Amino acid sequence: ECIIVSSQEFGANPMSMYSDAFALSWTTFTTVGYGNTYTATGNDFDSDDAAHRCSGVILLCTVEAFLGLLFASMCGAILFGKVARVQSHAHLTFANAICLQCEKNEEDFVDDCSTDSDVDEELDVFTPRDGRQTRKTIMLHRMSTLGGGCPSLKIQAVNDLCNRGGGEMIDAVMKVVGVRMQMKGGKISYVQYVKVDLVDEVNPFFARVWHGNHVLDQSSPLLTANARKAIERNGGAWPMSWFKSPEKMRRKLDFHSLIVTVSGISNLSASSVHAYKRYKSSDVIIGFDFAPLVYEKPCGALAVDMGLINDVCETRGGRGEHLLGETSLEETDQSVITKERGVGASLPRFTSTVIRRSTGQQ
Repeated sequence: ECIIVSSQEFGANPMSMYSDAFALSWTTFTTVGYGNTYTATGNDFDSDDAAHRCSGVILLCTVEAFLGLLFASMCGAILFGKVARVQSHAHLTFANAICLQCEKNEEDFVDDCSTDSDVDEELDVFTPRDGRQTRKTIMLHRMSTLGGGCPSLKIQAVNDLCNRGGGEMIDAVMKVVGVRMQMKGGKISYVQYVKVDLVDEVNPFFARVWHGNHVLDQSSPLLTANARKAIERNGGAWPMSWFKSPEKMRRKLDFHSLIVTVSGISNLSASSVHAYKRYKSSDVIIGFDFAPLVYEKPCGALAVDMGLINDVCETRGGRGEHLLGETSLEETDQSVITKERGVGASLPRFTSTVIRRSTGQQ
């Protein structure tokens, strides 16, 4: 008598008692309430004693309805959180390495013919005391002209939606945090997080390729204390003797890892997005620069070759470290890639080959 099923008391049809009870349960839990199965009300009771006896059933259905509301709200919140998390992930790809540039590559490609106008330039040549201008002294001078005489760390981030419209990131910000550790007895005794300043840490319209540069000068937290003092004594520039050996340049670095974060507003979803990448100190390659990625299509539109994200080329002014074991650069000349209209083979993660581009600008 506490439950009404199709205007009859529950149990009037013994064959449908289980299905009637299940119908009452799920309609109460989901708050659907079709009305064909419900708890009895005042007009359905024959006496006051029946109403008192049914108070337990009414309370149970009330609790079940409340739990159903909580369950629906929790499912909605979890689903919304999952969707929001997917939308908050920026469509970015970071290069697998960080390049330590000894000198900027001003050309976008290496030309076989040195007489072309695209490689002609006037060099402010450093002349030693004996008056001789050797190739070695010219290279050392060119290395000392980057960042006021200091090399720089270069981080590359590529927009995965660069080759489609509307995939830009608005007001993008790149931040880098350095992690320094001290070891004692084979265990980490001290961890320090330091802010790493970038030359351009804000990109108002990140559409294709973004390079974050940090100059390794006397104020850089990524250098050893002795290196910073030596740079300050040298007038704010690296001593030229440091550029002679990649191993010597690596010994000036003092950090365990770098954490790079990029955040902004997606032009595709109009929501805040972010991405991050953690680099180890061993991911730094010395004397190399990232290969140009942007090229021009026959129609005149710019596009990005995503297959060259992790490709590097040796800077003209510096001696790059060996990236293929003990194989020298001369021994890998046969692996030189010629890039035609953005179509080319992909290299391994790191390569010490020179990448030649016949067309395209970045």
